[in-house]
Amino acid sequence: MFEIRCDVADFMAAREGLEKAGLKYTSAEITMIPKNTVALDESDARKTFRLLDALEDNDDVQEVFANFDISDDVMEALAG
Repeated sequence: MFEIRCDVADFMAAREGLEKAGLKYTSAEITMIPKNTVALDESDARKTFRLLDALEDNDDVQEVFANFDISDDVMEALAG
């Protein structure tokens, strides 16, 4: 699996380069990648997931981007 990152201006050229090389891809999209992240503890992670669920359930919301970072330990606590 590969992840290719490029400037927005170079997106179409990168995608066309993959196609010309005969490489198949599962997705090709422009997305937001945070430069800074915020670590969340278990309590804040629960609140954040509730907010994300509410936003994603709203028909007027097209996409949701976030800059949080949740440790594996916190994710395990949330899953259990």
